[in-house]
Amino acid sequence: MQFGRLLLFWLLAGTCHVGSGFTPGLMTLRRTAASTASSIRCDMSDGFRGVGDDDVPVTKIEMGKVPLGKKSISELGFGTIAWGDPDRGFGEDFGKPMVEQAFREMVEGGVTLIDTAEVYGYKGMEAGESSEHLVGAFLDDLRERDPARSVDCVAASKFFPVPWTNMLVGGGLRIGRQAVVDAARASSKRLGRTVDLYQLHFPFPYFGGSDALCEGLAEAVDLGLVRSVGVCNFEKAELEYFHGALAKHGVPLVSNQVKFSLLDRKVLQSGLLDTCRELGVTVLAYEPLEGGLLTGKYHNGQHIYGPSPTTMFSEEQLVERRPIVNLCRLIGTFDGGKTTAQVALNYLMCKGAVPIPGCKNVA
Repeated sequence: MQFGRLLLFWLLAGTCHVGSGFTPGLMTLRRTAASTASSIRCDMSDGFRGVGDDDVPVTKIEMGKVPLGKKSISELGFGTIAWGDPDRGFGEDFGKPMVEQAFREMVEGGVTLIDTAEVYGYKGMEAGESSEHLVGAFLDDLRERDPARSVDCVAASKFFPVPWTNMLVGGGLRIGRQAVVDAARASSKRLGRTVDLYQLHFPFPYFGGSDALCEGLAEAVDLGLVRSVGVCNFEKAELEYFHGALAKHGVPLVSNQVKFSLLDRKVLQSGLLDTCRELGVTVLAYEPLEGGLLTGKYHNGQHIYGPSPTTMFSEEQLVERRPIVNLCRLIGTFDGGKTTAQVALNYLMCKGAVPIPGCKNVA
């Protein structure tokens, strides 16, 4: 059975052209770990509205673990970029009850990494419904219901290094060491707990220099506002430099969050994935389903909650990527009825990355 599946994969993959150089043999076959509770169909559309191609009930499995500094996290996380954001449909197409249900299903299914940021849903901040506020509220509720499971959860947030970020989230100008500490304190307050993973949102020429940035992050750790430090969107040279700069302050760099999917494998091609592995830095993969495209929903005419596919992807893009979507669907069918999304996420797990698809509803 395994030989037949591999032969079929090689034959079909050899005919695929998906725009980013997909070639035979890139997709490792193993158990598909990206599943939650039995018969749960969770929308993992990277923050875009819609229902995934998850019509086949999902089988619950034991979620594997991945190291993150001194802690361990589930090999699948989820993102909350749309939570609290009216521009992404919050308050109109979905709301707090829907994302709370999604949160419960994911956590009860064994997912422990919840990724947010201070700027996610910032328009809902005054009402206490920014992404950080919502994650914090749901974690508080979980602490009451299931203290043991709550302890396992890792709340990851991000520091936005642009000086005028205060115009979005309040506080003072982002200049110097103290601004980092103040931002970490504000995120910790909104989450109602220590920030388990505090990430630099993207590389930026910080006002005060990298020393001030590192000093602020180290102080945030010393004060108990933050447990560990990560970065996002860092290339090899940037990662190596920041890894060394933080080490001078006694703070290990534990993660690098980057765009990584079956359709975007630059982290593999550039050697960044290998560099992260050599430095002991865990790779977190955002947009692992390419805005929902790799769920198959845009090839099935399923776009219940959102705009028509043509507003997201051109017809040419959909046609170009149909072979890889069909291939994922076929592999999933031969591997016990897994969905296209599960197959696409499993590929990243096999490469050692932790996918963090956006999640906002249970379909």
